[in-house]
Amino acid sequence: MRRITGCLPLAAVLLVLAGCGDDSGGGSADDTAAPSAADSGEPASDDSGEPADEPAEEPAEEPVSDVACTDGAPEAVVSDPGDEPRALMELSPTAGDAAAVDMRMVTTTTASVDGQDSPTMPAPPMIMGMVVTVDAVTDDEITMTVEYDRVEVEGGDASMQAILDSMIGITGTVTTTRSGAFVEGKIDTASVDPTIAPTMQQFESQLANLTVPLPTEPVGIGATWDVATAVDSQGFTFCNTFSYTLTSFDGDAYELSADVAQRAEPTTIEQGGATAELIEASGTGTGTSAGRLSFPVAISGSSDTNTSIEMAVDDGSTEQTLEMEMAIEMEISPRE
Repeated sequence: MRRITGCLPLAAVLLVLAGCGDDSGGGSADDTAAPSAADSGEPASDDSGEPADEPAEEPAEEPVSDVACTDGAPEAVVSDPGDEPRALMELSPTAGDAAAVDMRMVTTTTASVDGQDSPTMPAPPMIMGMVVTVDAVTDDEITMTVEYDRVEVEGGDASMQAILDSMIGITGTVTTTRSGAFVEGKIDTASVDPTIAPTMQQFESQLANLTVPLPTEPVGIGATWDVATAVDSQGFTFCNTFSYTLTSFDGDAYELSADVAQRAEPTTIEQGGATAELIEASGTGTGTSAGRLSFPVAISGSSDTNTSIEMAVDDGSTEQTLEMEMAIEMEISPRE
């Protein structure tokens, strides 16, 4: 699975814009196992309670929710092809096609340090607008340009808005396969205010999340498939497993529902003389997404996600345990 770089709340973005990618051009990394919806079973046993030498029948196929966050092209693993009639969901846009969408996100964070609760921190709603234009379509790939044309925080002060305004006009490029699998993406931050350049670099992950990985086999209404994505966040790697259900499809327009399970393997990073040990991180969420095969991105949807993090931070003189809960509500809508 090609890896994307971003922040933990990107699970919400992934649910709505659904995809995976890599702003670093790939590279090997240790596999991170995706969470499984099925518990691991013990070996079969006979009436004596001893394990049987041979299974009585062929073992069942591995559940698709066991897809792993491995390096390589993203893959939609179909568990149910759905009802007849079935059709191949291949993207078929035309060069020059364009669409404008707005994304509204509300984040609420609660935290405690060494068991002492901190005040709840609801962030003001943030709205980001972008225009997506199809540049080229080949037999294998689709290339598009993304331009941010609206960035604002509801109720924000003038000085903050002035900084956000410098993000307007920033462009990025995205390349996908004809089935929506992310190939590469990049944001041009050369003209961005230096104070927000790191933030815009994080937005590169949004480019990877703009498309929905579709099955490469014919499917019908009711079809289900799973996709695993790896998100690199500040030195930590999170594995997200998305389970999609095709709820509506007329040969062009489609609607999907999605569930996501997220977790990270415990790890420790060092920065500026301090160490941060990720003890545990997990999250769940639900969402919907809608679009057309005649355009390469889903242009409407919503999601609700909840993420929990426990981390030990040591600055060389003091060690503290930080626990955080993040709830994110997001809505994507086409601009009228």
